Amino acid sequence: MQPVFFRDLERNQRFLHQTLHLDENTDIVKRAFTAMGLDGMLYYVDGFASSAWVADYILRPLMHCRTELKGEAALEAATRSLIAIPETKVMDKPEDAIDALMHGLCMVLLDTVDEAILMDARMYVKRSVSTPQTETVVIGPHEAFTEPMRDNLTLLHRLLPTQELICHMDSVGTRVSTKLCICYLKGICPEETVAELTRRLHGCMIDDVLNAGLLAQLLEDDPFAPLPQVITTERPDRAVSFLLEGQCVIILDGSPRCLAMPMNLYHLFHAPDDSYMRWQYGTFMRVIRAFGAGVALLLPALFVSVVTFHPIALPMSLLTNIIQSRSVVSISLFTEAMLMLTVFALINEAGTRIPGLLGSSFGLVSALILGTAAVDAGIVSPLLLIVVALSGLGSYALPDYSLSFAFRIGQMALVIAGGLMGLSGVCLMLLFLVLRVAGMQSLGMPYLAPSSPRRVRNPDLLLRAPVYRQRLLGSTGDPAQMVRTHGRMRLWARRRAK
Repeated sequence: MQPVFFRDLERNQRFLHQTLHLDENTDIVKRAFTAMGLDGMLYYVDGFASSAWVADYILRPLMHCRTELKGEAALEAATRSLIAIPETKVMDKPEDAIDALMHGLCMVLLDTVDEAILMDARMYVKRSVSTPQTETVVIGPHEAFTEPMRDNLTLLHRLLPTQELICHMDSVGTRVSTKLCICYLKGICPEETVAELTRRLHGCMIDDVLNAGLLAQLLEDDPFAPLPQVITTERPDRAVSFLLEGQCVIILDGSPRCLAMPMNLYHLFHAPDDSYMRWQYGTFMRVIRAFGAGVALLLPALFVSVVTFHPIALPMSLLTNIIQSRSVVSISLFTEAMLMLTVFALINEAGTRIPGLLGSSFGLVSALILGTAAVDAGIVSPLLLIVVALSGLGSYALPDYSLSFAFRIGQMALVIAGGLMGLSGVCLMLLFLVLRVAGMQSLGMPYLAPSSPRRVRNPDLLLRAPVYRQRLLGSTGDPAQMVRTHGRMRLWARRRAK
């Protein structure tokens, strides 16, 4: 590719004709015109730009100019006096200009000018701001991110009107470039965090990144870790809370969800409702979620291991009921548990893929019919059906969608360990999982911080303190970057840092 544009318009046209494959690609609009006594050419992708804007604010002012100019004088007159588009810039590299053209900008080339004029006249079809689909709340705003990056940035600026909000534009993808924006609060987010995130983005040597899920997998520290290392949200108010905690928020063009890094384990148990309710209610709901997570992870494995290897630990009445219910079941308890957990996951996946309200109805009816039929046929015992149903309810209580998948995988691993080695296998597998999570990092920050290693923090981890006690900005960074308001807290943080 040529390093810079030529001063000869015909040579530039031949180059663009070949590069843009204009013989085959009829989606790019070309318009020849005369301005300031010079021949010119306008390019834009059909459907991206508003034809009325192009005609009223680009072509008409240029074509009505009767003053004859050349070279730099013509370029300066076009950008400063004639073109009425607010966002106008000049590029001398064809590679950058073509990239901007394919992202929806209009490009003007003039004879005797070795630079291209790029203007933002985008007015394409897009989805308006709607209500959240997966993070709904009873109390709080009902706005969700949408696909255009500019609309999402507008939502952030409206909720966080401060000059400290830095939005750094970048791109990812070597063959198909996708625009993104790194947002952070200057003075609250550590500079090391921004530098590390930028380094990882520039190190993504991949052809294309078309959604936030792919980008999250490229940015995570350990692709084999059991838990997610990048938190996602579709709510602008939650993204603002991440920014106030000293995290970086990444908005990808074309994705209705944003990414936040670094994160910790406690973020996965937080829900948007928590901050809109009194601190007692928010704490109670978080404790319920933690209890549900424990039930989803441990209950099936404990049931299988105790009944199979340690039945003497059960009360005699309960053990008698279990033996009686299993007297008509022809398969082992371990096989029965694995079968039921697999069927439950299958019903959940099928209900998710069925569109509309039919999905939830299908899941409920399928669980009732299959459960009743399996018990009547003597395939499963009623008590195991209750255990699997309770573990499913516990996984549904988790507010993060990725976390529920991680807990289901951990649930299967613990059931296998309990079915093979009893309680000792459950304890060993649980110890392995805890050690694995304790060694995880998110953007270089410890996954269990700020509780392990212990750091200065707001009293808003699993338990939520009253709002007037939450005076710190930041969560897992340097204490000097976090403390902003309270004198005694600042002194205590300085001592802890030493």
